Amino acid sequence: MTAIMDYLALMGKIKKIENDSSLDRDARFYHEFVALKARYNFSATDVLRLLRPAASVAAPSLVQDLFEALLSDEKLAAAANSTTKPLRRYRNPHTGEVVETRGSNHGRLKEWKAQYGADVLPTWREL
Repeated sequence: MTAIMDYLALMGKIKKIENDSSLDRDARFYHEFVALKARYNFSATDVLRLLRPAASVAAPSLVQDLFEALLSDEKLAAAANSTTKPLRRYRNPHTGEVVETRGSNHGRLKEWKAQYGADVLPTWREL
């Protein structure tokens, strides 16, 4: 009875994959990639070297490995383009001390807020 249950579970997974729109995108990429490789007589390693000349390239064993490598590059590029908070500098006019921070949770800033007041601190910010 477990064989039939395994079969039905696999059939359910296949139907789910067939209905997924990313399957078309992946299949299109795979077929275009294989056709271009054959047309120009390139290996997957040659393609990776063209796309990422500065990186050391290990020979991918499958087209899937190449596809995953390219997707990981896209994710890294998206992460690199994410916005970070700007660096802010505060100079205490009483002591001349400078604090550089990207957030307002800095310990020294909290001490200054307690000592001089929170309304004074924005005036100490340097541009």
